[in-house]
Amino acid sequence: MTVTLRQETAAGATTKGSSLTYTELDNNFVHLLRQGSVTVRADSGTDQTLGEADKDSILNFVGGTNATTTISSDSAGETVITVAATDTGITDVVSDTSPQLGGDLDVNGQSIVSTSNASINITPNGTGDVVLGTMTFDTDQTIGAGEDNYVLTYDNASGKISLEAAAGGGLADVVDDTTPQLGGDLDAQGNKIQNPVLEDYAETIYAIGSNDSPTITISNGNVQTVTITSGLALPAFADAAAGQSVTLLVDGTGSATGTANHIFAGGNKTLTNTSVVSIFYDGTDYYTSIATDFQA
Repeated sequence: MTVTLRQETAAGATTKGSSLTYTELDNNFVHLLRQGSVTVRADSGTDQTLGEADKDSILNFVGGTNATTTISSDSAGETVITVAATDTGITDVVSDTSPQLGGDLDVNGQSIVSTSNASINITPNGTGDVVLGTMTFDTDQTIGAGEDNYVLTYDNASGKISLEAAAGGGLADVVDDTTPQLGGDLDAQGNKIQNPVLEDYAETIYAIGSNDSPTITISNGNVQTVTITSGLALPAFADAAAGQSVTLLVDGTGSATGTANHIFAGGNKTLTNTSVVSIFYDGTDYYTSIATDFQA
């Protein structure tokens, strides 16, 4: 090959064109040896130059746990360095028999679901509690037959929700309430109210309106009013049941007729300007009494 001698190794040096000193010759050889040197930078940031004439440098690739390195040549004679790693980590969370979270578990909009009707257990260690949002549950309490019918209660002093015996109170029987008051209508559900003693009660007065052939529905009330123009045609009760009765306050004059099995007391069917018609149904007949001529 052709060697061009330069007087110095500095960039931009030119051919001297004359004999070199010993120092200049040494510098030329050092320059040639340093051509193609490689600088290697480690993770720490420290640089090391390989291929310098004054250093015997080896670039060493060292394998580690689950990693190997090999050096070979390809068909073109180029050096090939191969680093191979073997992944020995778990492929599924179920493979970790003692998993621990390194941070908060984000369910990412998913659910924690059991299979085969299995329960989902949350078991704190020792006296630990279960916290759901702002609620803290005391979960190390004793549970057994002695705690039957216990209820969950909150204690502000401890800040915990725990099982306690239900507080006493309440009625064991309606008879224990000596001053009962209804908060709504009492539905007897087809049952009887036996031996009642009524005091200071008032009946609802239902207004039928103006109608010579009114419909009488007992569920509207046992006292009803009706205005007639020429007479009163009394029908069977719309919701007839044996033992029902109704009192009609009739405004108007005319005669009463029964479209069902009406039986009139004394045969009286005459209605004056104000009449009271009382009807009792025994399941077959309607016993009807008409009272008139009311005076002060």
